[in-house]
Amino acid sequence: MDYNHIDERDDEGESGPFVKEVVLPPAVYNHALHRGYQTYQEVGFYLIGLFKKGICYVYDLIEFEYSEQSGGFIESNMARFFRVKTGIPMGLRIVGHLHKHPGFTSYSATDKQNFLRYGHSNPLNVFLIYMVEPHNKISGYTATEEKIFNITVTIRELTPEEMLMEKDLKIEFKTKVLLPRNSEDSDIARIFSENIGSETLKYLSRPSIQPQAKAEAESAGSTIEVTPRKAIEIENVGNNKALLYRVFMEETETIADLEKVFKRLVNTPKQKGYELVFYQSGQKLPNDTQMVAINQPLVWSLETSVLQEPYNKFFKFLGKSLGLLREKEKVPVSVAPPQQERSPEPTIEKSPEAPEAIPEPQEKEKGLVTLPPAEKEVAPDLVKDASAKDSKSDSEREGVVQKAEEDLRKKQKEVRRDRLDYFI
Repeated sequence: MDYNHIDERDDEGESGPFVKEVVLPPAVYNHALHRGYQTYQEVGFYLIGLFKKGICYVYDLIEFEYSEQSGGFIESNMARFFRVKTGIPMGLRIVGHLHKHPGFTSYSATDKQNFLRYGHSNPLNVFLIYMVEPHNKISGYTATEEKIFNITVTIRELTPEEMLMEKDLKIEFKTKVLLPRNSEDSDIARIFSENIGSETLKYLSRPSIQPQAKAEAESAGSTIEVTPRKAIEIENVGNNKALLYRVFMEETETIADLEKVFKRLVNTPKQKGYELVFYQSGQKLPNDTQMVAINQPLVWSLETSVLQEPYNKFFKFLGKSLGLLREKEKVPVSVAPPQQERSPEPTIEKSPEAPEAIPEPQEKEKGLVTLPPAEKEVAPDLVKDASAKDSKSDSEREGVVQKAEEDLRKKQKEVRRDRLDYFI
């Protein structure tokens, strides 16, 4: 038979085990040794305990019900496993198993397969292998989905802080069931057995624990009151108006919290201007109303938000502003420069012998400049380019104004829609 040893702890790397140590009380270990001395065959046990901060504490062990047993192999009857799992008090669980090997404490190929399969479903586990001849010895292992690790096995008495204390849990809740009018008792029993687990989980998945005084919390036998989540019934969720759908909330949560949860249950409009409100017995519930005050089915409604009126006024103002801007862009505004009086030019007498004099260019005439001949040829092109830029700028502004007006019309159209248009 091939016996495989695991890697050293130095090679664990980042994918190390979740459990580093297992604490085994001497009385529990001695019981396993006693059963091992009584027979040459292998024996096995379920380990009953809990995990806390990387340490597994074992409080008890229960022997297998063997479907097969020999000197080198055992197989447990799964019926015993489920009965043990059901009978364990709340707070404890089956943390793994312990079994005997003939003369060695390393795991076999069959053990390796079982360890890895267990680690795939739950990485919080411990596996102990012990021997009684030629001397007693015990080794501990834990497994993840891909690897098996050595862990420390400490045999010692539990400290007072590690010992168990018992408290009573007081849980009260009632629920509803829907069934046909011609149902029989057997139908009710079947529905109960099939759904009580999931139904209880709905109420107790996130319960509220009532605070206790320090002295009472540290004393055994005291009662812890557990407040289950509250089922808030809401009308008109689906197409069948007679069905009341439930949303499970803590009693301290508010209508604002209910709104967030309810929006994941039904389709509500994502556009601005609407708000989700809830009514109880015809009265609108404020957002700060706590769930503890809800004692009747709620009716939900999608109503125009109080912000809708200023929202409409803003878009009306925006529309007028855009209209004025467009009119301003359409009407060109030109300001003529003021005319100044010119003094009469002096008269120049021509001499018959002298050639005709070239008149001096007028240097200044408000807003005009006489260019040299070379520059006069370039001026028309410059004027043409400036005119083209102005035309392009006007076109861009016209496009911006038109787009803003189209967006405004779309917004106003969406605001006027009836709320039923938003549902699928």
